[in-house]
Amino acid sequence: MNDDKNLEIPSDDEEICLPSDTLKILQEFLAEKSSLEQSQEENWQLSQFWYDEETISILANACKEISSGKDFRIGLFSCPSLYGEISRALPNVYLFEYDERFLRQSKNCIFYDYTKGTANETLKDFLNFFDLVIADPPFLSEECISKTADILQSALKQGGKIVLCSGRVVSQWAEKFLQVTPCNFQPKHKRNLGNEFASFANFNFDHFIRKQ
Repeated sequence: MNDDKNLEIPSDDEEICLPSDTLKILQEFLAEKSSLEQSQEENWQLSQFWYDEETISILANACKEISSGKDFRIGLFSCPSLYGEISRALPNVYLFEYDERFLRQSKNCIFYDYTKGTANETLKDFLNFFDLVIADPPFLSEECISKTADILQSALKQGGKIVLCSGRVVSQWAEKFLQVTPCNFQPKHKRNLGNEFASFANFNFDHFIRKQ
């Protein structure tokens, strides 16, 4: 017969002690989880607004439809919420982003500042590099669209494809600086924005859109 008086049951107030190696693993996991959660939050000071899940899925599937093979290269400019799903679907996907939180995701996540235009040092290895570029410039201004256009055109291969996602108010600048025209596809965001959003392209982008 067991002697219950010899059994010690820890109270709720007692701390549970873990081996040091287990504790280290737990701490690293929690730090990574916290970092990931923070990286998924929008920073409104940087004019960040994430796409909703349907838009991300539609754009990822469109990229797969457009891609012509394993050597097809895609550049994402200022649209970090697209990088995860598109990079899982295709091999040669690069993110160019000002927010340094996203640079930890992969060596293909590269810092750049649109205000420097083509003078960005980090872009010098990507001249005439991409078959497709997708951009969502942070500001709805002529200056932002103009400088982003210079960057995209320098990074794009001759005959390459451009998709611009931005407010409909930039239509005239998009056409002027990038020679793109409005598409029927309308990107949507997790939060309701005051500006009406639209997509623009230099090819028949709607042909590759498949509704979820």
